[in-house]
Amino acid sequence: MNNVKQSDHGNPYENIWLTSKARMQSHARFSLYDLLSYIALTSYSVLLLAFSIFESHLSNTQIGPYTSEISIALSVSVLCASLVIWGLKFDKTANKHRQCYIELQKLYQDEQACNKNLEYYKILDEYPNHSTFDYDKMLYTSIWCQGKVLINQQAVIKFGWKQFWLFWGNRILRLAIGTLIVLIPLLIMAVFYAAS
Repeated sequence: MNNVKQSDHGNPYENIWLTSKARMQSHARFSLYDLLSYIALTSYSVLLLAFSIFESHLSNTQIGPYTSEISIALSVSVLCASLVIWGLKFDKTANKHRQCYIELQKLYQDEQACNKNLEYYKILDEYPNHSTFDYDKMLYTSIWCQGKVLINQQAVIKFGWKQFWLFWGNRILRLAIGTLIVLIPLLIMAVFYAAS
């Protein structure tokens, strides 16, 4: 099923397979967001705890007069971050994408289904959509990394150099932002250490 051959050209149900693979990428992305959000929240909590423990040692430094304000700001930041993370519900979104790709795979493999396209659209109505980035990652992984020939209902799907560079630019930007979010507490701690 995974190796799409040239003889499958014109398969009217190939879009089901393609969508299920894109939803797998969405599931992996939201699962990663969930993990990173917990790591970031834990880092901020550790920063707040460390600041509270060493607050008395900072009283004779340049930030000494502002330790109370900094402590309040850090406490509010941890509270707000935990509310935002809870509200984004990364784990629930990841599970919805997982349920979607499982249903799509069952539909794709079901040879008894009368109207697969109708069932396909019913499944899509029940779940959130994947992003363009998830679709591009699926194409990049399948075409560039695994050397597959992917065919939709009309023709062979292309993933040229322009898409390649746009995908990698987007991916590097996402990695940089994620790394920065996780490392901000360490940077703040470094600033406090340098000020003391």
